[in-house]
Amino acid sequence: MFALAREGKATAGQPAGDAAHDGGSLNDVYAAEIQRLVALGTVLSGDNAAGEDLAHDAFLQLVQRVQREPDYLRGPAWPLLRTMVVRLALQRRRAWARELRRLARAWQPTPSESWEPSVGVLDWHAALQSLPPRMRATVVLFYGEDLSTAQTAAALGCSPRTVEIQLRAARRRLATRMQWSDSQEAER
Repeated sequence: MFALAREGKATAGQPAGDAAHDGGSLNDVYAAEIQRLVALGTVLSGDNAAGEDLAHDAFLQLVQRVQREPDYLRGPAWPLLRTMVVRLALQRRRAWARELRRLARAWQPTPSESWEPSVGVLDWHAALQSLPPRMRATVVLFYGEDLSTAQTAAALGCSPRTVEIQLRAARRRLATRMQWSDSQEAER
């Protein structure tokens, strides 16, 4: 993939097999190091595609540098490539953070996005505490922990039908306590 004019030539005093890590064949360096670089890039970026981009960008930088200075890659390639990937990842993270700060300064919420909670919403914790313990546990497991009816029933040791009845009763009690209208209750 990456070729250099000196490909395959060994330098004086070195066997031909060591030429790959002495700037001789970037194809060999690429084949030997790409998997480790992609893995490192993935760990640094948190994304496989971004890790591949980092690894390939590091190789492109290496090729450009070797073309300008043919003796640039004298020793093992891994430490140099590892450093290049780390630096690229830091540069990208800093650029991303700068862009987020710029966007945060420029963004102003529209008036429709502002939200003032009603007293009833602020009193949600008290309303939940007013439910009987078993009903409160059902509500917390179903809505808070996002368990299915069957999973909630298994956790509480009851039937799924009992969970449905408990949830219906809890919704009625909470709607009364929170003073929700019928349209608000239908949304929930």
